[in-house]
Amino acid sequence: MAVAALWRWLRYGGDWAMTVTGVISAVLLVAGLAVVVGSCVGMAVLDDPLDRLHLTTPAAMLGSTGICAAVVVRTGLSASGLAAIGVAVILVAANPLVGHAVGRAIAIRRGATWADPQDHAASPSGEGR
Repeated sequence: MAVAALWRWLRYGGDWAMTVTGVISAVLLVAGLAVVVGSCVGMAVLDDPLDRLHLTTPAAMLGSTGICAAVVVRTGLSASGLAAIGVAVILVAANPLVGHAVGRAIAIRRGATWADPQDHAASPSGEGR
């Protein structure tokens, strides 16, 4: 979409008028792509897996939502637009769950343990209840 618009602008020398929805769509697309590329660059630079895990959130939440919003603005509530909304909803809903599961798996692999706080509140002799 935005690439085709840029190609037309370069080809025709900028003499054509872009619609408002085209401009909004291009801005959303470029913003979403900038967030995704920034997250990817950050992942390449950082060494710790937990630090890298923090950079998946902007890419999944902001980047993908911006790209899906660009599709919706460009195509409207057609089949493509509704599919983009569905993709955005799934990514926004699944990202915190997957991030938590992966973070917990990394912590367990490093030797962290979790215990129920109620187990520590009760003493072995049964007092403290």
